[in-house]
Amino acid sequence: MTARTFVWTGFLAILAFALMAASRFTLLDPVHNLTLDVTSPVQSLLSDSTRPIADWVNNITDARGLSQENKRLRAENERLTTELSLAREDSAELQALKDLQAIQQQFPDDTFLETSIVARDSSNTGAIVAISRGRSDGVREGMIVVTEGRSLVGTVSKAFDDYAWVRLITDPKSAVSAMVQESRAEGVVAGDYGGGLTMEFVGQGAAVKEGDFVVTSGVGGGYPPGIVIGRIARVRKTEQDLFQKVDVDHLASLSALERALVLMSFEPKGYDRP
Repeated sequence: MTARTFVWTGFLAILAFALMAASRFTLLDPVHNLTLDVTSPVQSLLSDSTRPIADWVNNITDARGLSQENKRLRAENERLTTELSLAREDSAELQALKDLQAIQQQFPDDTFLETSIVARDSSNTGAIVAISRGRSDGVREGMIVVTEGRSLVGTVSKAFDDYAWVRLITDPKSAVSAMVQESRAEGVVAGDYGGGLTMEFVGQGAAVKEGDFVVTSGVGGGYPPGIVIGRIARVRKTEQDLFQKVDVDHLASLSALERALVLMSFEPKGYDRP
């Protein structure tokens, strides 16, 4: 080690020792304060200038987080709403099935002929379908056709050897004597050009309400009593009207019907006026 190196090493050691001592006895506080006084405005300026950028970055991060949370909550709400709706629908369908089964038990001895829908009337003025059974199977004009669930479809309007045409109850020319099962209020269920069902000539004071079953009354002899037509969807009445107008929903979708049953054990009757 040279003399110059030895001198510099000793000088640095003495300087380091002096600074440590000065710092310990707060002798350098004025220097620190002066340094802070000089750098503080610069730090403040830098902080103020960068704060909007930092806030913008934080806001973006928060917004993304909130957006993801909102999406999650919306999806969860949709799932719960769907589950609640399905539960209510299952409950309503179960009750309807129980009510329908109770009605079906009234006809344990009926004989039915299975058939398929093979054609539909293409016009907009009627509701008519062709079935795959005809005279060779014992099908006759006026016979009643029902769904596999035993709700009313319509009547055979024209029978041929191998097939037959059926006029649906939603056809505007169709009219079925009916009654509300719960209150026994009577009326006539007719089809319309929109493919719907309306129960007409229901007395103003008759007790009818949404959800009640509408069945055939048997009046007139064209239909056996007790066949399910549908359920009341809406009741419309005013004090000026003599009758209530009742909208009826068919239990099955007749426009999508693929299979049906011909009621073979009932022979329609017509009664002449006296």
